[in-house]
Amino acid sequence: MSAYLVSVLTEGAIFGIMALGLNVIWGWSGDFDLAYYGYIAVGAYMTLVLTIGPAVAPAQYILGLTLPYPLAVVIAVLCSMAVSLVVGSIALRHLRGIYFSIVTLGAVYVMYVLAGQYVPLFDGYNGLSGLFDPMGDWFGLDYQSYQYFLMGLCLVLFVLVFLFMWRISGSRFGMALRTLREDERAAAAFGRDIYRLKLKGYVLGAGVGGFAGALFVAYLSAFNPSAWSPVEIIVLYAAVLVGGRGNIWGVALGVFIMGLIVQESTRFLPEVPGHPQIVLALRGVIIGLVLVLFLRFRPQGLLPERRYVDAQPKLEPDARPV
Repeated sequence: MSAYLVSVLTEGAIFGIMALGLNVIWGWSGDFDLAYYGYIAVGAYMTLVLTIGPAVAPAQYILGLTLPYPLAVVIAVLCSMAVSLVVGSIALRHLRGIYFSIVTLGAVYVMYVLAGQYVPLFDGYNGLSGLFDPMGDWFGLDYQSYQYFLMGLCLVLFVLVFLFMWRISGSRFGMALRTLREDERAAAAFGRDIYRLKLKGYVLGAGVGGFAGALFVAYLSAFNPSAWSPVEIIVLYAAVLVGGRGNIWGVALGVFIMGLIVQESTRFLPEVPGHPQIVLALRGVIIGLVLVLFLRFRPQGLLPERRYVDAQPKLEPDARPV
């Protein structure tokens, strides 16, 4: 198996976990969250500072521990959920629609500026690096073997997260989130606590995003504010929209189309002499064009979410309603 294919499958599995987390917040709850990639970044940063050891001058960052990678991932996920709890408790209490999105955009911008400008936190715009072979102490793998191991690990974890989301999708909690997305007033009339239910879904989605961020730095071995490109969150939303918002099978399909076919196919476009950035720009153009076409002609996505309808009791031929 070529190194390129290993890289594509590893990134695709991590990207799929990110999209499944976003699907909880946007696909099920109906909240257009622009702070989501910030929770991925929190998971990535916290995993690094908990595993790479003390800072060596001139680098500066907090903690600098050497915890086992699995333990660091658990703590990083909890940190992402804690940050989302703070943001969600403010943004979800009285804000909906565009006002919610504006508040979450402000939140992710604060996180971005704090990570970049306050150098003692995560070494500013230089970012963090040094997470090489985090499972090497456990399995003693060489570099080549580790790449295959990480690919298999990410694929297995994607399947586990997918199955977890599949169970939640059909649970009372998953269905309750959908009722909020369709009609909050009707859900409130049936006694649902709108704020608490939305907050639970928001924190759950952020936790999945933080988990994906922890896997992402195990693959990249580094992370810095330049990874917070706006196109990242756009691609995630495109995957959920194209596949089928709210449908986890659709999200998996959308990840395959947007994360693998569309993005990777642009790597093989011929370079234009004198314009080295034109291929990267075309990638953004293609993603934007796909979004516009689907919003116009197929907003429900390729695999629309199944609608659950209460079964109506059948009357006997001679029965008459009273």
